[in-house]
Amino acid sequence: MNAIAQIAITHPLERMIFQRNNSNQANINIAGNYYSAIDRVEARVVALQGGTSTGWTVIQTNPSNGYFSGTLLVAGGWYRLEVNAYNENILIDTKTVQKVGVGEVFAIAGQSNAQGGAGVSTPATDDRVNSINYSDNLTDYNRLPIGFSKMVGDSGKIGPFHYVPWAWGKLGDLLAARLDVPILFYGAGHGGTSSNDWSKSSQGLPYDGESWKRQDLGAPYRALENSVAYYGSLTGLRGVIWHQGESDASTFFLPYYENIKNVISKTRENAEHSTLAWIVARASRNPDPHDGPIFGQNTLISGFNNDPNYPAVPNVFAGPNTDNINGSTYRTDGIHFDTYAGQIEFANAWDASLDNTFFTNSTPMMASPLLAISLTCNPANPASPISLNAPAGYQKYAWSNRQNTVSESIGFNYNGCCQFTNIPPVGYENLNWRTLDSVATLSASSARFAANVRKTSKKVLFSPIIDLTTFTLPTTPTFVASAAQVRPNESVTLSGSNCNGSYLWSTSASSNPLTFVPVSTASYTVQCKTLHCISSVSSAQTITVSSCFPSALSLSGSVNSAESPYESKQSIQSNQKVQLSGKIDYNAKTKVELLPGFEANAGAVFKAFILGCD
Repeated sequence: MNAIAQIAITHPLERMIFQRNNSNQANINIAGNYYSAIDRVEARVVALQGGTSTGWTVIQTNPSNGYFSGTLLVAGGWYRLEVNAYNENILIDTKTVQKVGVGEVFAIAGQSNAQGGAGVSTPATDDRVNSINYSDNLTDYNRLPIGFSKMVGDSGKIGPFHYVPWAWGKLGDLLAARLDVPILFYGAGHGGTSSNDWSKSSQGLPYDGESWKRQDLGAPYRALENSVAYYGSLTGLRGVIWHQGESDASTFFLPYYENIKNVISKTRENAEHSTLAWIVARASRNPDPHDGPIFGQNTLISGFNNDPNYPAVPNVFAGPNTDNINGSTYRTDGIHFDTYAGQIEFANAWDASLDNTFFTNSTPMMASPLLAISLTCNPANPASPISLNAPAGYQKYAWSNRQNTVSESIGFNYNGCCQFTNIPPVGYENLNWRTLDSVATLSASSARFAANVRKTSKKVLFSPIIDLTTFTLPTTPTFVASAAQVRPNESVTLSGSNCNGSYLWSTSASSNPLTFVPVSTASYTVQCKTLHCISSVSSAQTITVSSCFPSALSLSGSVNSAESPYESKQSIQSNQKVQLSGKIDYNAKTKVELLPGFEANAGAVFKAFILGCD
């Protein structure tokens, strides 16, 4: 195996978790780049905690377009992913993703008890509990990194929006231990937001609210949209954990019900998953409980007094009644779970609600397949020799040809008094998506590319990374033939030159020089193949297969076996040696001349004719 890296895995990233189906399985998307010729890619997972190791499985043969891509069916668990690449059954390279999972993925939404705040946070102790360690209150589409980290304490975040882990690390520990699968959270809660704020922002409508809510950027809904339609596309999603109601003390149950029903409907539209589960807490304490949001939440879950005008919303499940967790031991201000004891009770209540009945009756959204990109070469345009083509029919296209700069990467957020900034951790994909937006075909020079497309639903699909930083445009080769005419069963040699890659002959052979026995008169060409491109076709040369030559022949060498005759429309001269087992006929129109040195040994068969040929 070559010691120099010949492949790289670009998907999945470390600690990425794929949502499992209700049969405890998921197809994990695997993609990467190759830097030398390969013709087969195999993958397997090795169980680290829970789960079942797989055997080596072929995920793609003869990859092209600058990348390899495939899927592997994996049971719920925490794994090491290994990928092997071969060429002509020789192992070229092996690469590994140390931790990848199949488990449960949730988006958290609501207000401050969902988002969390400054003060205490309960870190996850289980290595299988993960989040995006990044937060940006601008919810800037171009700033959203792709990467995953173990959920830690106050220094960690739950992207795309939460700047602290709050109580969710404890819930992750409880779920991972009980279900024996890894857990991933997306954070989309927004402190101080009402059901009206959520409803109006989900529909792109203005609402009366403080300027810090940044409704000009789609807040509060935009972070939830990004969680279900952007990140959820990559990993899949079990459902939305909803904890909100503290800002709706004066809201009657019906507008609360209608507001949240609008938000539920929009997440299902954005996710293109009509049965996306919502788990709705009963929460209203501010610091006293209030009937309006509680009745609204109960109506979402189970309807209102069997009234057909206010039915339960399908696939909405009962979360905990957190109003019952009360007292300064749990909430020092009467509102927020800002103590360790409060967060433990909060997490325990959620864990009890996310029971076997919920997991059995909810239908998860699975990860979307990676978007296929085709590559063609433009030898006539050396300034932009690469053409990348995404499938047609999408509303919007975005291409990346670089990582964001530090200033482009900074995420902004607030802790109640002060703005703070953060940048994505090392190892995250931090792609800049502003290159030639809304163009399905990209013509460019060497770079590391990726594409995503946005559907009318706002769901986003992602391509694999395509690393063409070492892209080489092939030269146009030429070749010479050892003869323009050969007799039947006689070989000819084609010798190519001026190729900066490998030769690809019109016979499909790749050796150079190429020696073969043509079966009939035909024309031959050659192309030059670099890793990702094939040159234009060389000028053709015709090799005639016939014993009848138009010109005079001068023959030498030995005849050691039965050969096709030599025939000439003019004359033949020969000093050949016809050996014991040799057999040859000469036929010329004007003369056959046997020169000094010609021999026909005893037992050889030799004939000469003055007839000519057609």
